Amino acid sequence: MITFVFQLAVAGLTVGAAYALVALGYHVILRATRSINFSQGEFVVLGGLIAYTFVHAFHAPPWIGLLGATIAGFALGLLFERAVLRPAARNGEVAVVIATIGCAFVLLYGHALLWGSLPQPLPPFTGAEGEAIHPGGVAIQKQSLWVFTLLAVAFAALWLLFDRTTFGKAIRAAAGNPIGAQLVGIDVNAARSASVGIAVALAAFGGTLIGPVTLVGGTVGTAIAIKGFVGAIVGGLDSPVGCVAGGLTVGVIDKMLAGWLPYQAVDPIVYALLLLGLIVRPQGVFGRKDAVRD
Repeated sequence: MITFVFQLAVAGLTVGAAYALVALGYHVILRATRSINFSQGEFVVLGGLIAYTFVHAFHAPPWIGLLGATIAGFALGLLFERAVLRPAARNGEVAVVIATIGCAFVLLYGHALLWGSLPQPLPPFTGAEGEAIHPGGVAIQKQSLWVFTLLAVAFAALWLLFDRTTFGKAIRAAAGNPIGAQLVGIDVNAARSASVGIAVALAAFGGTLIGPVTLVGGTVGTAIAIKGFVGAIVGGLDSPVGCVAGGLTVGVIDKMLAGWLPYQAVDPIVYALLLLGLIVRPQGVFGRKDAVRD
């Protein structure tokens, strides 16, 4: 029984890493645009499919697929900000949210036309399918260890960028006080574009990261987007640590429930966490009590 519970926890943390990266993307875009990007989950799917193309069409190793998908994600983020978010922002924040929902459906049907609607396999980074270690009788795939390691690397890189570099501080200044930032010579539009590019790159990175575990493609983008949002709300949308902790927690709860309950009951319970979090602690576990929610 204990081994089974630990096995579910490992599976939950692996999937939760994708939710954590989606939640971080929400955090980054919220910082820059004060809006939520509900197409973030479809960018996760698209990133995995781009990596799949590198691996199967160009015969590249999975690591090159990960790098290529991340770079492509950043470029798509720049295009997304310029072609969708910036024009929509002229009509207010609600228009931006509606535009991101519309973009989610464009991406959903678009990648289905290009790659098909069925999930596709992505080789593991370790090079051996199903290779695992067995501490205490619990099977932990080496791919899962890479997922945890690369999630930590992504989080550290994001923290260093926004807290320790002039470029990152300029992005934060542009988001917090656009007029003041312009007065000191910061290009606010460029800062916002970079933020969205980083957020979409995180999504593509996450889609490739868990691809060998969950397959890539299909129609899971909406579920990933919502569960990533649940993680961000539970952990704290204004806190990077909260987003990671919340995403991992949602992943563990998701897999624990799936191990004990009928699958029809899992998603309603997970989504109920969103309502509970908004009612009991709207700023999230790690969020500031004075966090602005308007």
